Amino acid sequence: MDIFYSHPIFFLQTCPFRAEIHTSFVVSELIAKKLRPHSEGEFVKECLVAAAELLAPDKLKLFQSISFSRRTVAERITDMAQDIETTLNDTAKKFIFFSLACDETTDLTNTAQLAIFVRGITAEFETTEELLSLQAMHGTTKGKDLFEQVVLAMNKFELPFEKLSGLATDGAPAMLGPQKGLTALIKKEMSRLRLDPSDLVVCHCIIHQESLCAHSLKLHSVMTTVVSTINFIKSRGLNSRQFKELLSDLESEYGDLVYHCEVRWLSRADMLARFFNLREEVKQFMENKGKPVVELSDDKWLCDLAFMVDITKHLSELNVKLQGPNQLLSSLLSNVKSFEAKLKLWQFQLEQGNIVHFPTLQEQKPAMTAEYAGECAKLLQAFEERFQDMKSKQNELKIFAAPFNVEPSDVPDNLQHEIIELQSNYELKAKYNNLPLLEFYKLYVRCEDFPILRRHVLKFASLFGTTYCCEQFFSKLTLAKTRFRSRLTDPNLENQLRVASSSLPSDIRCLAKEKQFQPSH
Repeated sequence: MDIFYSHPIFFLQTCPFRAEIHTSFVVSELIAKKLRPHSEGEFVKECLVAAAELLAPDKLKLFQSISFSRRTVAERITDMAQDIETTLNDTAKKFIFFSLACDETTDLTNTAQLAIFVRGITAEFETTEELLSLQAMHGTTKGKDLFEQVVLAMNKFELPFEKLSGLATDGAPAMLGPQKGLTALIKKEMSRLRLDPSDLVVCHCIIHQESLCAHSLKLHSVMTTVVSTINFIKSRGLNSRQFKELLSDLESEYGDLVYHCEVRWLSRADMLARFFNLREEVKQFMENKGKPVVELSDDKWLCDLAFMVDITKHLSELNVKLQGPNQLLSSLLSNVKSFEAKLKLWQFQLEQGNIVHFPTLQEQKPAMTAEYAGECAKLLQAFEERFQDMKSKQNELKIFAAPFNVEPSDVPDNLQHEIIELQSNYELKAKYNNLPLLEFYKLYVRCEDFPILRRHVLKFASLFGTTYCCEQFFSKLTLAKTRFRSRLTDPNLENQLRVASSSLPSDIRCLAKEKQFQPSH
């Protein structure tokens, strides 16, 4: 879509329009995808007309007559959103299992917005991750309110509780409250329907938990000094300009410092690394301003800063691995387990004075490293405590992710015979080692031979491990509902964001056939 806005002529060449109404649908989709205000439809029309003058001058009047008014664009977006809903409804009927990811945010009008995403899987291992519903919560946002909206969304798409395999949330009390939280109410509903609530896999977003674990680092003097210094420089216009000029005069590698924002998971590592690299320039600037930072002359404090730079970089690398759509829960937990093993290694090495995995700290040549080993120990403890709930599902996840490495005696009774048959088949083991996990199950673990194992696999392949899709969706929401469009209605907001975030294509040609062309006046 970006190429259209930068090169409209190329877009017109590569995507020729069959009909006038087809053009308006395509442009409406472009506006929704780019989250542009509806009034920019006229801007898009000007680009098309300019391109037509060069490429198809005989069709110029045709392009000039196309209506891209606000109402036209809004109606086209609504049509496409409804078409996507229909496609999702048809797809949902084929789900063997599905899980939900729920998260809530507040828009600029202080309206709570509840995003509900669904991840479903068919018998052929075709997975679908889509927005199920965006609900504006104009009243309270208690667990019962969230539960009512989730039930409405499930009923709308005919998704039964019998197929619900898991629930991923942001960990807020309204989501995970033991009595009146969303999770507790869903389990009560399952019990009422005579379903086993223990079969529901509840997951507090793994990315959120990793971010919370990072707060266990106790070197507060580092963060306090760094943040206050950066705020002094960047929060004042004159200071910010003068600091940039200083960096330019000194021909520094970097042009400025980086702000720290708690809700942005990767900002702390970037901020600390940039501050460390510019520590001499910062020291000089603060002294010139009569606000010397004495810590920048303290070797021990600089060692603490260097350690924080390294450990937050390691945490950020883990965070990046956990982000992204369509990630399997087993893969996410494998990354966490790997990081815990690294923490144990770092703790042992730091106790011995070995800082090979902390290159920034190596530059400072610290006299003692036992304190940093203690920080790694605290971080490891935080990981072990926070991920305890998911580790209770470790055996079931191992059956899914590594069926050839489990002991048959350790799996549920109804799976033991199938696991033995699978592990005894050397041809299947060779296929398992050379194919992606879901591809292996799809092609070689047939329902006729392994019905119980295949159903187990489908369940765990349908699970959300994070609310990443919700967080990514909220970024689009902030672009769609701005102070210039704060009166955007709830249905229009949901329709626009459904088109903007959906991976399901809308059938524009079919929609265009149902419309009557009305030229602009």
